[in-house]
Amino acid sequence: MSMFINEKEALVEYSLKLFRDKLIIGTWGNLSLRVNDGNRDLFLVTPSGMDYEKTQLEDIVVVDEAGNVVEGNRKPTSELQMHLEIYNSRKEINAVFHTHSTCATACAVAGVEIPMVVEDMVQQIGGEVRLAKYALPGTEELAENVKEALKGRHGVLLKNHGAVGIGKNAAEAYKSCALIEKSAQIFIYAKILGNVDLVDKEDAEKMVHYYNNSYGQR
Repeated sequence: MSMFINEKEALVEYSLKLFRDKLIIGTWGNLSLRVNDGNRDLFLVTPSGMDYEKTQLEDIVVVDEAGNVVEGNRKPTSELQMHLEIYNSRKEINAVFHTHSTCATACAVAGVEIPMVVEDMVQQIGGEVRLAKYALPGTEELAENVKEALKGRHGVLLKNHGAVGIGKNAAEAYKSCALIEKSAQIFIYAKILGNVDLVDKEDAEKMVHYYNNSYGQR
């Protein structure tokens, strides 16, 4: 019997949502979720090089912490090492989404981080969206660069590549990705208008604390 049906359905649904929102394009970008079979952590990952509009539940691959395929007939995403490195370093994180959205990637190409321009991004991401150093896709070097830039954050830009949003669940990871793209667009527009006023660092710290401890229905 196939494992983690509900979680696979969620992964397929969020991949389609990211695709329809133009946060991932064609076969580029990848998603994963951390799950547990009662004995160990496992990871659901999207397959390599498959059109998201055609991806089905049976195409989702289940791997272990070493990247060995536990279930599935497809080849897992080429960025598997990056996903596993993030999970290994962030035990509170259960969802990793890698996007190729336009405005976030424009910032990554320009070599600039997204500063603290809007409050919602600051609260969700934890501050500015840092820029991870460039490395070839799918490499250990890229995984290490992303892990380093993600410290204390829920999102990061990948130089000349795209972005990564993470969260405690799929909904949070999606929110991270969406806010990175929205904030990148606002930042670019503000630069065109000629002035970018940033959120005060002390105010940002207060907002992050409030968001993490008091915001919403608890």
